[in-house]
Amino acid sequence: MKRLYLAIGLIALLAILSGLHIWQLGRVTGQLTDLLTQAQELVEREDWEGAARLTRQAKERWMEWEAYLHITLRHADTDAIQVSMDEALAFLEGAEKQPAEYAAVNARLLVQLGLLVEAELPTLTNLL
Repeated sequence: MKRLYLAIGLIALLAILSGLHIWQLGRVTGQLTDLLTQAQELVEREDWEGAARLTRQAKERWMEWEAYLHITLRHADTDAIQVSMDEALAFLEGAEKQPAEYAAVNARLLVQLGLLVEAELPTLTNLL
């Protein structure tokens, strides 16, 4: 009977830890999404310096969580987001301002962040 209780306890612990992970990941990606959405709005108003500042802030926040994210997520996903952030910053800090190209990179980055959380949810699609 002890083994059954231990097994149930371990399953419950894993479920709780998974839930905490999803909650934390949602919180982090939500903050990044907010910053990048604000940066896009600034680009539309042609405030390139403000958009670069917000995007740098998003990258710094991403880097604060890099160790945790590399441990808990697929490296290919986290690396793709890192590359997209660098690409977005390059468009913002470059001499030639290209709002359409920046908007495309930023949109891809927002989708990648959304997919991180979606991939961690315990849905039928993810379980199969």
